[in-house]
Amino acid sequence: MKRINVNFSTILLCVTAWLVLAYSAALRDSLENYAVYPITQIKLLAFVACVYGLLLVLARILNIFKPVAIGLIVLAAPAAFFMQQYGILIDPDMLINALETDPAEAHDQLSLGLFFYVIFMGIVPALILAFLKILPTGFFKRLKQGVIIGLCFTIFSIGIVMTSYDDFASLFRNHRDIKYRIVPFNVISASVSVAKQKLSKPSEFVTQGEDAFREISAETKPKVMVVILGETARADHFSVNGYPRPTTPRLEQLERSGEIASYDEAVSCGTATAISVPCMFSFYNADNYDQAARNTTNVLDVLDTVGIHVTWVENNSGCKNVCDRINTLKIPPEMCAANQDCFDTALIDLFHEWIENVKGDSIVVLHQMGSHGPAYFERSPEQLKKFLPECTSAELTECAREEIVNAYDNSLVVTDEMVAAIIELLKNDMRLDASLMYVSDHGESLGDNGVYLHGLPKWLAPKEQTHIPWIVWPSNHFKANARTDNQQVSHDNLSHTLLGYFKVKTELYDSRLDLTSHHR
Repeated sequence: MKRINVNFSTILLCVTAWLVLAYSAALRDSLENYAVYPITQIKLLAFVACVYGLLLVLARILNIFKPVAIGLIVLAAPAAFFMQQYGILIDPDMLINALETDPAEAHDQLSLGLFFYVIFMGIVPALILAFLKILPTGFFKRLKQGVIIGLCFTIFSIGIVMTSYDDFASLFRNHRDIKYRIVPFNVISASVSVAKQKLSKPSEFVTQGEDAFREISAETKPKVMVVILGETARADHFSVNGYPRPTTPRLEQLERSGEIASYDEAVSCGTATAISVPCMFSFYNADNYDQAARNTTNVLDVLDTVGIHVTWVENNSGCKNVCDRINTLKIPPEMCAANQDCFDTALIDLFHEWIENVKGDSIVVLHQMGSHGPAYFERSPEQLKKFLPECTSAELTECAREEIVNAYDNSLVVTDEMVAAIIELLKNDMRLDASLMYVSDHGESLGDNGVYLHGLPKWLAPKEQTHIPWIVWPSNHFKANARTDNQQVSHDNLSHTLLGYFKVKTELYDSRLDLTSHHR
């Protein structure tokens, strides 16, 4: 087939227009929601077009126009799909979260809709562009042409800024999320930020808590703490917190008898596992958390150094460096159904084995698969599915919201079964002085205001993504009745509570954040 010859100016305008218009649905929807004047919307899109135009002109001068243009299109298509489908933003934290997703979780994101969107909005335009033949020119002609076109784009963009500076300044000051909605600029910007983090010279491991020691205790029973690290659970869907559907009936029964307490005003450090898990076990707090926490001593390290037996049991996509220096177990494949993730109920049997071998003061962290989406329906076995029909599609916008909520709530029933069963095992073991905390890493959006999943920047995230369940047993080991007192807690409390529980002294310890401190 004979290739079609086109001049550079024509193909440049076509590619620029495609990048700005084909992938801007999420941006345009946000501008409409923020009641931005139509003329300002048009000027913003025109300014973005000028930026892409200048980038493509530079690529043309360097004789790499097609690879750059095709790369932008291929990057933009999946990013635009996920942004439109789930209402997410593409920022560095979201990209890190995506890069650290294991193959099973990544598979949950795949769908026919994604396949067709990437084919028709990414692959097909890229192939068309590859097929077209740009009329060949020498370097100096390309340079002259590039300078002239680039100058036109520059003058036009300066004109837009000068006539709209106040509007743009107000828009970006009041709505910082706008820059994360411009596709594929957001992907490029996030990739550069993450690459800088990954490629920068690794900092030396920062050791903290070297002054730690344990108070002498007269207790003869082994002291045990079980931390159940939940995944994607939102507090307002726990019936123990007042949700009208019976998602946590066994925990409700324990609460009525006064055995557990539920902190129904708990807040997460972040909105994604890659942020929240390192943060909650670190001695940073939500206000000063930094990625350096992943290369710094955490509370489990400190407990290990003072003689507490520390174990991490994994049923998720990894511990995000928290368990790098401690004993780590994974659920054996034979305990799981074939060709799918392990249900969290498998952790009960594994915990039973662990507790039978406890001989000294110990802490175990059970990291759940929990309610990880969008395949919520895969998180619960048939016998625990109370709410039907379920959404069984990865494309949540194709399902009725009631079906999405049914599938999500069924996953919480599994959590209820698991937490209650482990509490029963602890209650029945008279050898131990044991306690338990269940706390989720972050919450989840289920289509509330058109937003799905999690991972929005915390300053933008709705309450559904940061309001988490926090259950403690036995209730008298912790501060008061959490629901009656309406006590607000956060991930900042976790490390200090663990130190306080095991009576570990260190300068890192802050008694104000210890949920057991008034019983010391």
